[in-house]
Amino acid sequence: MAQPELTSRRTRTIVRAPFVRWQPPAAAKFPMAEFVLQLQDIDDAGKDYVFVISPEWLDEALSGTPLHRDPAEGPGRLRVHAQRNGSEILVKGDVEAKLLVECGRCLGDTALHVHTDMTALLTSGDADGLPQELELTAEDLDRARFTGNEVVLDELVREHLLLECPMQPLCSETCPGIPIPERLRGKPEDFGGDGTIDPRLMPLKQLRAKLSDDKE
Repeated sequence: MAQPELTSRRTRTIVRAPFVRWQPPAAAKFPMAEFVLQLQDIDDAGKDYVFVISPEWLDEALSGTPLHRDPAEGPGRLRVHAQRNGSEILVKGDVEAKLLVECGRCLGDTALHVHTDMTALLTSGDADGLPQELELTAEDLDRARFTGNEVVLDELVREHLLLECPMQPLCSETCPGIPIPERLRGKPEDFGGDGTIDPRLMPLKQLRAKLSDDKE
């Protein structure tokens, strides 16, 4: 029987305090960037891009995370509209990928179809040269940085995929969990199924009785 799919389609929403402490993100660990925008191609009117999210990129990006690529599915897709906003670049688009995530009960693979919106305002500058902590207003939290004449979106795409991972993924609401082998299952009488109490549990019964007497 085919497993039910978890489907994700939502806009990333962040609830912010007026001021927060921010730390620069860790540098991207991709050996070669795949989602690159050339600054000279972007003007005030903007430009549309469509990228294929390859299986190789997904394997690299999701390594060491709860998510992994579904080998039965094809590549993902990244659609982006980028336009200049003064000296900054506004990027809006969406990310699609068919992934797998481990069920929190039975530990089996469960399909997770991600389709999430992505928006960021990119500013030229080197994050490594920034202080370790800055006071930022709420508007600053949608910002990211780029260096040189290229805008690399790989880390941004990876972040949005990871944000779509459920806190407790389930293959189904009625998932019974990991089956317990028959030889490891207890007998009904061990749990008082016949009205008797396992002698090994008598000390606990006596302790409960004592605590009840003390309360009285």
